Amino acid sequence: MIGNGTLLTMTGSPAESSFESCLTTLGEVHDESVYGAIERLIGAAEPVGFTVPDLIRMLNEGMSLESLFKVIEVRMTGTCVN
Repeated sequence: MIGNGTLLTMTGSPAESSFESCLTTLGEVHDESVYGAIERLIGAAEPVGFTVPDLIRMLNEGMSLESLFKVIEVRMTGTCVN
């Protein structure tokens, strides 16, 4: 997945971001078709400004799926990457 770090809540207990939750759900659905996983990827990417052609272009240009997830996560959280 993206990383091994966890977020801590104010009480100090681990918290899962909505993106991590989405990835967990993707991993837990073992018997779902590839089409369902693609639909969920698009569902996460479109609200942050990526179109299906954008996703295809990035993957065709050699971006790994892990890197694509990271880019979507950055857009979701509004953080900056160096």
